[in-house]
Amino acid sequence: MKKIFTLIGLFLCLHSYSQSVFKPASAYGEQRCAEFEIIVHSKFINKFSSTDLRFIRIQNTLASKWTAAYCDCELCHDYKTDTADFFIKIGDSCETAAHFYPDSTKGIGLMKIQVFAKNDPSKSVIGQYQASCWGASASFIESKKLAVSPNPANTVLNIGFGSGESYVISIVTTDGKIIAKERVESITNTMNISALNAGLYTVKIESAGEVYYSKFIKL
Repeated sequence: MKKIFTLIGLFLCLHSYSQSVFKPASAYGEQRCAEFEIIVHSKFINKFSSTDLRFIRIQNTLASKWTAAYCDCELCHDYKTDTADFFIKIGDSCETAAHFYPDSTKGIGLMKIQVFAKNDPSKSVIGQYQASCWGASASFIESKKLAVSPNPANTVLNIGFGSGESYVISIVTTDGKIIAKERVESITNTMNISALNAGLYTVKIESAGEVYYSKFIKL
């Protein structure tokens, strides 16, 4: 009987840990480089067996002149802080954020944060934050050029098309089925693809009688 209770306890412990997560695990943000900052959010859910946690910034790959800072469940830290302790109740969730400061410089930033219980660093969860920015004008997309990012994508797909006219965006499956369609007029557009099944898809642009395609992978 004692062995059974031990196994049940072990199962519950493993199950609890498996639920610790960042949602989304890979978050993406995009903004004009002229803006002061790009903020990328992700929810953290604490299913560790502790309320006292620690984060470590394990990757901070930034474009030239960029800086970045991290906000955990309690505090927003400066760009020099790579690790700190924070508190969150077991089972609770909080909003975390990576703040990227592009300093008017076009480029891409990637930050990875590892979180674990202070009393048990052997179990951890990793959240990834990505950001990119473009110039203040529409020149970042050449005329009639289609840009799709990120690729692969998880929850959000950013679609840019250099056109002076309105156009139609469609998301198409590999067997030719159109599963999303909308008419837009802006140069950049964001589509929520979180409901799509994992796999390969095509972005189709119809503009002034011409058609443009770009493929992307949904994770």
